Amino acid sequence: MATVRLSLQECEAICKKALSKAGLNDAATKIISENITKAERDGCRSHGLFRLPGYCMALQSGRANGKALPEVKNIAPSCVLSDARGGFATPACLAGQSLLVEKAKTNGVAVLLIRRAFHFAALWPDVEPLAAKHGLVAMAFLNSQAFVAHWPGGLHRMYGTNPMAFACPRRSADGLSDKPFVFDQATSFMARGDMTLAAQSGESIPPDAAIDQHGQKTSDPSAGLKGALLPMAGHKGTCLALMVELLAASFTGDAYAFEAAATSGGDTLPTQHGEVILAIDPERCSAGGGREAFLQRVEALFDMVQAEAKEAEAAGGSLRLPSQRRWANRKRAMEEGFEGFEVSEALMSQCVALGE
Repeated sequence: MATVRLSLQECEAICKKALSKAGLNDAATKIISENITKAERDGCRSHGLFRLPGYCMALQSGRANGKALPEVKNIAPSCVLSDARGGFATPACLAGQSLLVEKAKTNGVAVLLIRRAFHFAALWPDVEPLAAKHGLVAMAFLNSQAFVAHWPGGLHRMYGTNPMAFACPRRSADGLSDKPFVFDQATSFMARGDMTLAAQSGESIPPDAAIDQHGQKTSDPSAGLKGALLPMAGHKGTCLALMVELLAASFTGDAYAFEAAATSGGDTLPTQHGEVILAIDPERCSAGGGREAFLQRVEALFDMVQAEAKEAEAAGGSLRLPSQRRWANRKRAMEEGFEGFEVSEALMSQCVALGE
């Protein structure tokens, strides 16, 4: 597969041209372009430039409203509603974030509900700043299009890949660390974007990742794309997928994955879904003595993990924390002499053409 190398600045410029031409308003264009570029910076290929055609398709088809501006409502002492009004989720998340933080620091716990939104991005950007900038523990839950079968036994797509993300603040020598503990994972065996990338590059997928159209497990990503993804860890992943559906759709009043599939006409265009973000302030909610005591306890756990990592390395193995690779990629991208990232020539041409 032929590849080309792009700088982060080139990536952002390509995104802005394509999104603007597709009809997205200026404010959202800036936010989405930065989000895609950050994903590439951090080595998250499945949510980087690969997602740009999907954003543009949603706009060009009329599914997504490119002119929509999110509307934020204060609906309860600990609850914020950000209505994307048929636009994208990331601008709606940012619009409601300041009020979410204010409520969490006032009440100890607060919830941000995002509804009528299209979500193509990684989920970790929705929680990372809450931990890194505001010292909050944050969780996010998002239901998505029906791509995942109920397992064991299911034959058809029932749930979304239904990702969830978690962020916990950490301490540095001069206060809050800009590298909190963060993870973002689908409740499916793998993300659909990763399976699509595998199909494009001719790679196989693990045998427990998907079933084909006949309900049989397959290692062929193309067959899996025609069939259904499987939940991670069998029935345990099914439970988590159900939990995310209940949180993200029931509270926001948005569609469950199966409802969205029934109204989409069977096409591959995106559908609107809900997202729930929970923020907890350790200063008010920690029984051990506020934020500082909480952070001390957090670091005690990570000290133990790091000690285990050193022991594993000495024995010839390796152990890393979730988000550790992301921080390493980010650090490398910020260093002088960074030569950009590789992207397939075909994807590059497609994305450039979207802006012409």
